[in-house]
Amino acid sequence: MRYVYLTVDIEEWYELDYLKEYNLKNTIVEVVPQIIDFLNMLDELNIKATFFIVAEIAEKNADTIREIKRRGHAIGCHGYDHCLLYEKTNEQFLAEITKAKKLIEIVAKCEVDGYRAACFSMSREKLELTRKAGFLYDSSKIRFDQHPLYRNLDLTGFEQLDDLVHRNGNFVEYEIPTLKLWKYNIPISGGGYLRLFPFFIMKRLIKMYEKSHKNFLLYVHPFELTNIKLPLPDNIGFKTKFRCLVGRKHNLRKIRKVITFLKNQGAEFRTLTYDRKNRLGID
Repeated sequence: MRYVYLTVDIEEWYELDYLKEYNLKNTIVEVVPQIIDFLNMLDELNIKATFFIVAEIAEKNADTIREIKRRGHAIGCHGYDHCLLYEKTNEQFLAEITKAKKLIEIVAKCEVDGYRAACFSMSREKLELTRKAGFLYDSSKIRFDQHPLYRNLDLTGFEQLDDLVHRNGNFVEYEIPTLKLWKYNIPISGGGYLRLFPFFIMKRLIKMYEKSHKNFLLYVHPFELTNIKLPLPDNIGFKTKFRCLVGRKHNLRKIRKVITFLKNQGAEFRTLTYDRKNRLGID
């Protein structure tokens, strides 16, 4: 493995799409302020990550966002809220991401040049609006048609510069890695998949992946980095409860093992902002 990009989507647990019907936004339990242990782990391992932040969350957690920046991590945007992009008109989307970019820049006191769509729900039309809003890179491309919320972003006209890295002019798209097992592409690098698979299976999947790929990208969320109890409603279904809770208890330890394994494979960890500016030589 050559380059690994560790990314974190800063959103609250109740913003998960399969929990929105329960209207849990006013809960007193929040997980974003609990990520300090994760930040300490990254310091210990000398790893810098890219944090894609929901603007509404930045407003409520300014101290945490500034602490992320103070520790040398890259700051990106994960939208103003955590709504799916195809639920918004183009006019709504452009206005909201422009507002979100400015708000996060004020809170973090730095330029915000990267974007990631909620649930990878990016379309080519919305991607062009992302560029218009002043973003220089995006990380919403995933080849996983089986998920009902994801979209396989059309990159016609983009040049593939490297494994997972696509360029159109001065704009770069970073793809989420998938591994083809049988006839399906399976996401193996984050979210529920990272929580579900035991470490020995993750290690095996990564070894299979690196036979034909040079770069890797990990994505995690704050509720996966803490074992704080989530006040799930009593009427929640078994499947939804499983999706929320599976693997949370030991996930931070597993992430440490995955990072250490990748470092031992010789991988260099980079933020997406650094990668775009330095390795690609783009102004």
